[in-house]
Amino acid sequence: MKRLKLTRARRENFLKVLADTGNVTAAVAAAGTSRTRVYELRKTDTAFAAAWDEAEDIATDGLEDEARRRAVEGVAEPLVSAGKLVRGDDGQPITVRRYSDKLLLELMKAHRPQRDRSVRFQLPTLRSAADAASAMAAITAGVANGDVTPGEAAEFSKLVAAFVAVLDASEFEQRLLTIEEKQNGATRP
Repeated sequence: MKRLKLTRARRENFLKVLADTGNVTAAVAAAGTSRTRVYELRKTDTAFAAAWDEAEDIATDGLEDEARRRAVEGVAEPLVSAGKLVRGDDGQPITVRRYSDKLLLELMKAHRPQRDRSVRFQLPTLRSAADAASAMAAITAGVANGDVTPGEAAEFSKLVAAFVAVLDASEFEQRLLTIEEKQNGATRP
Protein backbone atom coordinates (compact mmCIF):
# COMPACT_ATOMS: atom_id res chain seq x y z
CA MET A 1 0.00 0.00 0.00
CA LYS A 2 1.22 3.46 -0.85
CA ARG A 3 2.40 5.38 2.21
CA LEU A 4 0.23 8.48 2.44
CA LYS A 5 1.40 11.51 4.34
CA LEU A 6 -0.84 12.44 7.22
CA THR A 7 -1.59 16.05 6.47
CA ARG A 8 -3.17 18.23 9.16
CA ALA A 9 -6.60 17.68 7.51
CA ARG A 10 -6.12 13.89 7.42
CA ARG A 11 -5.00 13.85 11.08
CA GLU A 12 -8.04 15.87 12.12
CA ASN A 13 -10.34 13.60 10.10
CA PHE A 14 -8.71 10.50 11.62
CA LEU A 15 -9.11 11.87 15.15
CA LYS A 16 -12.73 12.97 14.53
CA VAL A 17 -13.78 9.56 13.23
CA LEU A 18 -11.85 7.83 16.02
CA ALA A 19 -13.70 9.97 18.60
CA ASP A 20 -17.04 9.19 16.91
CA THR A 21 -16.52 5.45 16.48
CA GLY A 22 -13.66 4.31 18.70
CA ASN A 23 -12.56 2.27 15.70
CA VAL A 24 -9.04 2.76 14.30
CA THR A 25 -9.84 0.88 11.07
CA ALA A 26 -12.81 3.17 10.32
CA ALA A 27 -10.75 6.25 11.20
CA VAL A 28 -7.87 5.17 8.93
CA ALA A 29 -10.28 4.56 6.04
CA ALA A 30 -11.92 7.96 6.52
CA ALA A 31 -8.52 9.68 6.63
CA GLY A 32 -7.29 7.88 3.54
CA THR A 33 -4.13 6.55 5.15
CA SER A 34 -2.81 3.31 6.60
CA ARG A 35 -2.86 1.78 10.07
CA THR A 36 0.92 1.48 9.95
CA ARG A 37 1.30 5.19 9.29
CA VAL A 38 -0.97 6.32 12.15
CA TYR A 39 0.68 3.92 14.61
CA GLU A 40 4.15 5.10 13.56
CA LEU A 41 3.08 8.72 13.97
CA ARG A 42 1.61 7.92 17.37
CA LYS A 43 5.01 6.58 18.49
CA THR A 44 6.94 9.65 17.33
CA ASP A 45 4.52 12.57 17.77
CA THR A 46 3.52 13.13 21.41
CA ALA A 47 0.89 15.72 20.49
CA PHE A 48 -0.76 13.28 18.07
CA ALA A 49 -0.55 10.50 20.66
CA ALA A 50 -2.24 12.74 23.24
CA ALA A 51 -4.96 13.71 20.75
CA TRP A 52 -5.46 9.99 19.93
CA ASP A 53 -5.87 9.19 23.64
CA GLU A 54 -8.38 12.03 23.98
CA ALA A 55 -10.33 10.77 20.94
CA GLU A 56 -10.49 7.28 22.49
CA ASP A 57 -11.69 8.79 25.78
CA ILE A 58 -14.44 10.63 23.92
CA ALA A 59 -15.48 7.42 22.16
CA THR A 60 -15.52 5.57 25.48
CA ASP A 61 -17.63 8.31 27.04
CA GLY A 62 -20.12 7.82 24.20
CA LEU A 63 -20.26 4.09 24.88
CA GLU A 64 -20.79 4.75 28.57
CA ASP A 65 -23.59 7.23 27.80
CA GLU A 66 -25.31 4.64 25.61
CA ALA A 67 -24.90 1.92 28.24
CA ARG A 68 -26.37 4.26 30.87
CA ARG A 69 -29.29 5.12 28.58
CA ARG A 70 -30.05 1.45 27.97
CA ALA A 71 -29.72 0.60 31.65
CA VAL A 72 -31.73 3.52 33.04
CA GLU A 73 -34.09 4.66 30.28
CA GLY A 74 -34.42 1.27 28.64
CA VAL A 75 -34.92 0.28 25.03
CA ALA A 76 -38.28 -0.16 23.29
CA GLU A 77 -38.55 -3.70 21.92
CA PRO A 78 -41.44 -5.12 19.91
CA LEU A 79 -43.75 -7.45 21.82
CA VAL A 80 -43.72 -10.96 20.39
CA SER A 81 -46.16 -13.71 21.34
CA ALA A 82 -46.08 -17.25 19.98
CA GLY A 83 -43.40 -16.14 17.55
CA LYS A 84 -45.56 -13.38 16.07
CA LEU A 85 -45.36 -9.61 16.38
CA VAL A 86 -48.21 -8.26 18.52
CA ARG A 87 -49.95 -5.25 17.02
CA GLY A 88 -52.26 -2.69 18.55
CA ASP A 89 -55.69 -1.65 17.29
CA ASP A 90 -53.99 0.84 14.99
CA GLY A 91 -51.93 -1.92 13.36
CA GLN A 92 -48.65 -0.64 14.79
CA PRO A 93 -46.37 -3.04 16.68
CA ILE A 94 -46.73 -2.88 20.46
CA THR A 95 -43.44 -2.21 22.19
CA VAL A 96 -42.25 -2.99 25.69
CA ARG A 97 -39.51 -1.01 27.40
CA ARG A 98 -36.65 -3.29 28.47
CA TYR A 99 -33.96 -2.27 30.92
CA SER A 100 -30.54 -3.84 31.33
CA ASP A 101 -29.73 -4.71 34.93
CA LYS A 102 -26.44 -6.19 33.75
CA LEU A 103 -25.37 -2.90 32.17
CA LEU A 104 -26.43 -1.02 35.28
CA LEU A 105 -24.37 -3.31 37.50
CA GLU A 106 -21.34 -3.00 35.21
CA LEU A 107 -21.61 0.80 35.27
CA MET A 108 -21.83 0.74 39.05
CA LYS A 109 -18.75 -1.50 39.26
CA ALA A 110 -16.85 0.85 36.96
CA HIS A 111 -17.70 3.91 39.03
CA ARG A 112 -17.65 2.29 42.46
CA PRO A 113 -15.00 -0.39 42.39
CA GLN A 114 -14.92 -2.76 45.34
CA ARG A 115 -13.07 -1.24 48.21
CA ASP A 116 -10.41 -3.15 50.03
CA ARG A 117 -12.50 -4.93 52.63
CA SER A 118 -9.62 -5.57 55.00
CA VAL A 119 -10.32 -4.48 58.56
CA ARG A 120 -9.56 -0.80 58.98
CA PHE A 121 -11.60 -0.26 62.08
CA GLN A 122 -11.39 -1.91 65.45
CA LEU A 123 -14.29 -1.48 67.86
CA PRO A 124 -12.84 -0.44 71.24
CA THR A 125 -13.04 -2.95 74.09
CA LEU A 126 -16.27 -2.59 76.01
CA ARG A 127 -16.12 -2.97 79.79
CA SER A 128 -18.19 -0.09 81.11
CA ALA A 129 -20.76 2.53 80.13
CA ALA A 130 -17.89 4.98 79.58
CA ASP A 131 -16.38 2.52 77.09
CA ALA A 132 -19.71 2.43 75.26
CA ALA A 133 -19.68 6.22 74.86
CA SER A 134 -16.08 6.08 73.58
CA ALA A 135 -17.05 3.29 71.15
CA MET A 136 -19.89 5.37 69.69
CA ALA A 137 -17.50 8.31 69.24
CA ALA A 138 -14.98 6.00 67.53
CA ILE A 139 -17.70 4.67 65.19
CA THR A 140 -18.69 8.22 64.23
CA ALA A 141 -15.05 9.13 63.58
CA GLY A 142 -14.63 5.92 61.55
CA VAL A 143 -17.47 6.93 59.24
CA ALA A 144 -16.03 10.43 58.86
CA ASN A 145 -12.60 8.98 57.98
CA GLY A 146 -14.06 6.48 55.50
CA ASP A 147 -12.87 3.52 57.58
CA VAL A 148 -16.45 2.39 58.20
CA THR A 149 -19.46 2.52 55.88
CA PRO A 150 -22.72 3.88 57.28
CA GLY A 151 -24.14 0.35 57.13
CA GLU A 152 -21.22 -1.05 59.08
CA ALA A 153 -21.55 1.80 61.59
CA ALA A 154 -25.20 0.86 62.12
CA GLU A 155 -24.19 -2.74 62.88
CA PHE A 156 -21.44 -1.63 65.28
CA SER A 157 -23.92 0.71 66.98
CA LYS A 158 -26.30 -2.21 67.51
CA LEU A 159 -23.50 -4.14 69.21
CA VAL A 160 -22.75 -1.22 71.51
CA ALA A 161 -26.47 -0.80 72.29
CA ALA A 162 -26.73 -4.50 73.12
CA PHE A 163 -23.72 -4.17 75.44
CA VAL A 164 -25.34 -1.20 77.20
CA ALA A 165 -28.58 -3.16 77.58
CA VAL A 166 -26.64 -6.02 79.18
CA LEU A 167 -24.90 -3.54 81.49
CA ASP A 168 -28.23 -2.00 82.47
CA ALA A 169 -29.76 -5.42 83.14
CA SER A 170 -26.72 -6.46 85.15
CA GLU A 171 -26.84 -3.26 87.22
CA PHE A 172 -30.55 -3.79 87.79
CA GLU A 173 -29.93 -7.35 88.97
CA GLN A 174 -27.16 -6.14 91.28
CA ARG A 175 -29.50 -3.55 92.79
CA LEU A 176 -32.18 -6.18 93.32
CA LEU A 177 -29.69 -8.49 95.01
CA THR A 178 -28.49 -5.66 97.24
CA ILE A 179 -32.07 -4.79 98.21
CA GLU A 180 -32.84 -8.46 98.88
CA GLU A 181 -29.69 -8.84 100.97
CA LYS A 182 -30.61 -5.75 103.01
CA GLN A 183 -34.12 -7.03 103.49
CA ASN A 184 -32.91 -10.51 104.47
CA GLY A 185 -30.34 -8.99 106.77
CA ALA A 186 -32.96 -6.81 108.43
CA THR A 187 -35.25 -9.78 109.14
CA ARG A 188 -32.56 -11.91 110.75
CA PRO A 189 -32.39 -11.96 114.58
